[in-house]
Amino acid sequence: MASSKPNSHIVFLHGALGTSKDLTSLIEIFETKGYKTHTFDFSGHGPGSKNFEEFRIDCFAKALDLFLSSNNIKSSAIFGYSIGGYIALYHKAHFEDSPINTIITYGTKFNWSPKILAREMAMLDPEYILAKMPQFADSLHEKHGEDWKMVLRSTAHMFQNLERLDGLTKEDFSDIDIPITLVHGDLDRNVTAEETLLTSSWIKKGKVKTLVNSKHELDKANLKGLAEIIEQALE
Repeated sequence: MASSKPNSHIVFLHGALGTSKDLTSLIEIFETKGYKTHTFDFSGHGPGSKNFEEFRIDCFAKALDLFLSSNNIKSSAIFGYSIGGYIALYHKAHFEDSPINTIITYGTKFNWSPKILAREMAMLDPEYILAKMPQFADSLHEKHGEDWKMVLRSTAHMFQNLERLDGLTKEDFSDIDIPITLVHGDLDRNVTAEETLLTSSWIKKGKVKTLVNSKHELDKANLKGLAEIIEQALE
């Protein structure tokens, strides 16, 4: 790894149904630039994971807190993909001594209305995925092994209870006083520009960046452009 930059720790958080391996290509870009990169799998994610605690935003935020303290990370930027971004924001809003100094998200959803939630639930039904999206089912099996259906059901349960239990409020966002960059893919069909802009308006140091030619899926996003936005946010 190249010589490190000052204040250069970046923790990369994967999204729902994903693992830290999804972030490999993005992480490699920053390692070649000399940044100190860190990542991990949330509980229940990844092949061979036997730790199936309840999927909850606050539980994953506690896992992030433990990771930061265990690795003696005193000051860090966070890049969170999808729900990973939500977890980072939750940590900053709810953990008094959070060492996070910058957050960059990509594809993070903030509108969890009943209509939106109903649409998401269909995409988290194992039998529907097997029947209609067999290639997606195969990829989930490859990522999570025989527990892939449980990952889907646990994620669905988390989303169903998100606003009731762990949803971030307008007041939570207004309490966050570090630079936040919400990156929205211009071809993202899961997250709207409107919800991203609205959420950014509640954050004191919030801003929105649009990533062109980019879908919600990280492997269908412009990673070079995303890396440039992340690095700009670290300056």
